[in-house]
Amino acid sequence: MTPPRSPSPDPAGSAASPVDVTGSADQAARTRPLVVAVIGAGAIGSAVIEALERGDVPGARLGDVLRSRSTDEEITDAIEAADVVVEAGSVEAAEEFIPRVTAAGRDMIVCSCGVFARHSDPRELLARGLASGRVLVPAGAVGGLDVLSAAALAGTDDAHLRHHTIKSPAALDADEQLTERREVFRGSAREAALAFPLTSNASVALALATLGLDRTEVVVVADPEVRRTRHVVEWVSPMGRYELQFENAVDPDSGGRTSAITAWSVAEVLASLTAGTGPGVVVLGQNPGRGSRREAKDRPVTDRPVTGRPVEARPPSP
Repeated sequence: MTPPRSPSPDPAGSAASPVDVTGSADQAARTRPLVVAVIGAGAIGSAVIEALERGDVPGARLGDVLRSRSTDEEITDAIEAADVVVEAGSVEAAEEFIPRVTAAGRDMIVCSCGVFARHSDPRELLARGLASGRVLVPAGAVGGLDVLSAAALAGTDDAHLRHHTIKSPAALDADEQLTERREVFRGSAREAALAFPLTSNASVALALATLGLDRTEVVVVADPEVRRTRHVVEWVSPMGRYELQFENAVDPDSGGRTSAITAWSVAEVLASLTAGTGPGVVVLGQNPGRGSRREAKDRPVTDRPVTGRPVEARPPSP
């Protein structure tokens, strides 16, 4: 179920509204609605679908919805018709579709970003070549990727990042007879994603934007008293000391595993793509500085790219 949303601000003053920053030649291409295909109709997928159907995502409209029963022909047609594909299914779906979607030259928003923990280099799953699409990893349940990525860009030798995530025992498949808070995991973001593939996407997004999967520390806590998911992000480096805290309402259809804000994080990425910019989003691909895939194929190659580039993921630490 999609949570209620406050009325959107005047489109003329919205950062997500299409703006002409490259000249009038490709203005029509950017103001054409972004066609979005969605893979999966679970807690996140259904919320994204509903938001698109209601017109809550500026500049975007719903294309096809792909489910486990979709045929190969239906999948091919949906990808071809889309400007961007949203994966909201599972790690297995992400593993299957990332090569296929990027090979078709389409960008893909990957919610199940724990899939990258299976690979030494997060880009291994992507198709190669100048015409291939990118993978966009939304911030999801946490924020602050902009300042953390900036601090990492300044230098990572003396940097440390720790992510505490506190969820109900049921969400973590922990002992539901717990009567008090218990730490159930401590390790790297890669190890966390492999141990808790359904609940570690925020840790992976943080890691990709900063120190990599093997240097980002994750602490997972099961708390029988928790009613909302809590995230505490701690960063220390020569650039500064930052502590960010988030307490998110849980999507009622997710079994306590997914924060309701996650679907809106995807919606924000989609809305921002129409302007060629992104909020807290990690980009994996050949050329993270350009605008959306639709813009790249619709404008002449001599046009300069839309300004305002999202965060590029750092390669994994050795």
